[in-house]
Amino acid sequence: MRGDVGGFWPGVLAELVDLAVPRVCGGCGAPGVRWCAECERALHDVPARIRPTVSVGVPVWTLGRYEGPRRAAVLALKERGRADLARPLGRAVAHAALRLGAWGELAPGIALVPAPTTRWAARRRGGDVVTAVCTEAARCAAPVRRIAVYPALRSAGVVDSVGLGAAARLGNIAGAVRVDGALPPPGAAVVLVDDVVTTGATLRESVRALAQAGVPVAAALTVAAA
Repeated sequence: MRGDVGGFWPGVLAELVDLAVPRVCGGCGAPGVRWCAECERALHDVPARIRPTVSVGVPVWTLGRYEGPRRAAVLALKERGRADLARPLGRAVAHAALRLGAWGELAPGIALVPAPTTRWAARRRGGDVVTAVCTEAARCAAPVRRIAVYPALRSAGVVDSVGLGAAARLGNIAGAVRVDGALPPPGAAVVLVDDVVTTGATLRESVRALAQAGVPVAAALTVAAA
C-alpha cells in the first residue's frame, strides 16, 4: 500500500504543475515539452559583438536577434509567468560567458550583475527575471567555472520604455539606476546581463552607476538584440 501511495503523489504533483505551467515549448509552442531540443539549439549561438545606438562604454555582446525562440522565451518568462524558462535562458548565458572567457574577453572570476528592474515590475512578474536567469547561468556553469551573481542594481522613477526612441529612453533612465545591493569584489570580471538590448540606454546607465560605486564593468551580455 505504501508503494501505491508513493506512486500516487508524484503523479498528482505532476498534474498540478501541468495546470500551472502548460506543457508546451516556450520557444515554438510545440506540445508535450516545455522546452524542445530545436529551440535549445537555436538559443545557443556564438555571442556577437554589437554597437547599440547609445554608446554603453564597454563591449556589448548578444546571442542573436530578438526573434524566434529567443523572443518567445523572453516574452513568456517576463509576461506569461513561465518561470521555468529561466533555466534554458540561463544555460545560454552561461555558455556565452564561458566562451567569452575562453576567447580572452573576460578574466577569471566572472561576476554577473543583472540589469536593473523596478520593484513594481519585479512584483508583477513574480520576481526579478533577469536575476533568475543569471542564477541559473551560475548553476549551469558551476561544474566548469565558478560564476557569482550580484543583483546590485535597482531602477526607480522610470516609465514603460516601449515605443520610445533612443533619446527618450536615455532621458527616461538617466539618473534612475542606483546601487542597491552587494557589489562584486575588486578584480572580478564584471558582466552586466540583460534579456534584450534595444538602444543601450539601460546598459549605459548601469555601467555609470557601477563605475560611480568603484566597480568597473568588463562587458555587457544580452540574450537578444532588438
